Amino acid sequence: MRQGEKPKEEKLTLKDLDVLEYKISVVDYPHEFFKVKADKKLKPGKSAEIKLKPIKEFPAEGFKKVLTIELQGKENTRVTIPLIYAVGAPAASAPKK
Repeated sequence: MRQGEKPKEEKLTLKDLDVLEYKISVVDYPHEFFKVKADKKLKPGKSAEIKLKPIKEFPAEGFKKVLTIELQGKENTRVTIPLIYAVGAPAASAPKK
């Protein structure tokens, strides 16, 4: 995303490569920046989605936050995903000849 652009919804896709079914729980996320919607289950051989919808403009100084999900089944697994927003310098144009 470039400076001045509005944040847009992002989507994460999880794929179950196991023979077990898992219940998906969103354990932690930056409530101040996103609304999160996740599929409830992850079935064997299938995919599930987690959608992050921005609820306000991101701060000009950027941020570093995390999204933590838990997959509950025969064995439980927690995954923490970094969410980083940084504003860089505008892209420079190529020098003219």
